[in-house]
Amino acid sequence: MSASEFDPRSKDLGYLRRRRVSGQWAPFLAALADELAAVADKGAVKRFLCATGERMARRHALPKLETLDELEVRLNEILDAMDWGWVQLAVAEDHILITHGACPNVLEDDDKRAWPPLMAELLAGAYGAWLAAQGSPGGVTTCRDPLASPLVFEHRV
Repeated sequence: MSASEFDPRSKDLGYLRRRRVSGQWAPFLAALADELAAVADKGAVKRFLCATGERMARRHALPKLETLDELEVRLNEILDAMDWGWVQLAVAEDHILITHGACPNVLEDDDKRAWPPLMAELLAGAYGAWLAAQGSPGGVTTCRDPLASPLVFEHRV
């Protein structure tokens, strides 16, 4: 499918029909997000979640892969096993574009929408670590808009 034919909303709906955030975790994650937003230093929270994402990526380490397409397939296998949505990778002019859809960042109890930015930091850490393990030298992975759906990240070196 070409990039111009790609429809992230349709892909999200297909994915979400099969999965949702577990009822046993949603209230906890919403309360955790509220508490982190209320009492913790924002920079410290960002560093903590990014480091947590990096650690998750190391726990789901990948072998060296030859192409971005191969990396996308393997990342989708990992995300699917965790019920964390899907990813599409693309080469842009000066960065790698990472589109992450069907992210488990919508929680019924999260009326302040505190969780989505936290999830974006976690994913930025994970994607940065996976790309570093593939040989990306000292890259920085940032989310364009943590409240958007799908989430779009840029990995720059």
